[in-house]
Amino acid sequence: MINGDGSFQTQPIQPGTYELNVVTSSGVVLYSQIVHISTPRIPVTIDLPDSSQPRRPEGSTVSLRQLSHTPPAQAKKAFEKGVQAESKGNREQAAEFFQQAVSIDPQYADAFNELGAAQAFQSQLPQAVESFQNALKADPEHPLANANLSIALAKSARYEEAAVAARRALQFLPGSATVRYILASSLLFSHGETDEALDNLERSASEIPFAHLLAGEILAHRGKRAEAAQHFEEYLKVVPADDKHRSRAEAMLARLRSQSDASKQ
Repeated sequence: MINGDGSFQTQPIQPGTYELNVVTSSGVVLYSQIVHISTPRIPVTIDLPDSSQPRRPEGSTVSLRQLSHTPPAQAKKAFEKGVQAESKGNREQAAEFFQQAVSIDPQYADAFNELGAAQAFQSQLPQAVESFQNALKADPEHPLANANLSIALAKSARYEEAAVAARRALQFLPGSATVRYILASSLLFSHGETDEALDNLERSASEIPFAHLLAGEILAHRGKRAEAAQHFEEYLKVVPADDKHRSRAEAMLARLRSQSDASKQ
């Protein structure tokens, strides 16, 4: 059972070493990890690959409302203290300052976005989702709040909503590989190997190598061996020798080459 904070529960498992696989409904393995269980009924941490985290406002992409909104001096001061606390790694204190800022100015979209990011880093996903939604109530076109909402929803296993949010975020950040990867992975979980999922994996792979692996597996399942092999080769070019998924890519590539050789005989 998946909980709202992204954790999940299973039936009691006997002590031992297991291989945990996260798969889509169509069988694509999104992630695998060796899990050691020493005692039944104890929490086990699964380190899912984290290609993205909610971000603070940065860069040149801003909405008109961001440019035109002038928060009160007290709210601005609290916001700046929050940014300083966050820069020192104190996200709990940062969240308190951002909460102060939005309490003073409920239309302060940047502060809501910062608050959501701080909450997400503390694994407070339901609160983060609410903060990003509040940012979008204040400024529906806030680029990073749209992107961050899609990330928080995906981390909460709310994949249908995450896909909708990611599509909207891409209207404002069409070049974001992170958002395209969030859209692709959300679609894989909710709808399987759709063309839209594959397209977004391929468009995000230059920045997110794991997308090469997923795209290659989808193409392999579709019988497109040459295209699949190219993705596995690209993946192996960029990941380190100790990458935990390297053997998976090598095995898939070897299988494709074997199938190709057999078809030529």
